Amino acid sequence: MKHSGLVIAVAMALGLAGCGGDTSHGTATTSAQTFAFAPPALNSQRSYAETITDNSNNKIDESYYDMVTAVDASGSYTVYQSALGGGASTVNGADYSVLTETLGVNNSGQPVTASHAGNDGNPVVCTYTPHGAGPTFPLTVGTNWTLDFTYGCPGQPAIAYMQTGTVVGVESVTVPAGAYSAIRLQSTLSWTDANGRVHNEMVTNWRDVATLVSVKESITYSYSGPEPAHGYPVSTDIVLTSGS
Repeated sequence: MKHSGLVIAVAMALGLAGCGGDTSHGTATTSAQTFAFAPPALNSQRSYAETITDNSNNKIDESYYDMVTAVDASGSYTVYQSALGGGASTVNGADYSVLTETLGVNNSGQPVTASHAGNDGNPVVCTYTPHGAGPTFPLTVGTNWTLDFTYGCPGQPAIAYMQTGTVVGVESVTVPAGAYSAIRLQSTLSWTDANGRVHNEMVTNWRDVATLVSVKESITYSYSGPEPAHGYPVSTDIVLTSGS
């Protein structure tokens, strides 16, 4: 999750990085199925295709993969993300790219650190405090969550985020990687950038019931405040194309 200048980096899919919350409470009946978090297997890999639509209805297509490079005894793990071919593209003055980065993820699937190479080649380690967004496991249908967190990188002001969400239900989803029974998570993520523009992201994420890997994600964006001089996204669609 990077928001800096005119570079719009592809958001990491929620399947491997997860997305966690801090204050959850269940509202489902006692007979509802409980979904416990399952850490991904070491060296497992997922590939995704992403289509971003900007405010001029341009379509920006990206693809990337996530690979689990470490899993510890507690269930925390490390994920490496990089582009699958191609490079950055500039549309309406905005740069779109897949950021090559490594994420540290806790044992509820919540990202806690994100590191990438800086302009001088040295690693830059950014931190989610207390951790990234989404529901805390275990989950049942009807679980609601609310979370305030910050994301900060060295030498830059931390950005404050607020998220509210609901576990909507279990649905059948078909994507290029196959057909899945998936938990549907619905949430709103809000934050304000350094220019005073408010961003609201309405996110629907479908996660495989068996593995909790993200198989599909749809995001729509709304804004208020200063208008940028360049293009900006209004929606993003991500689908799982393969997994191993």
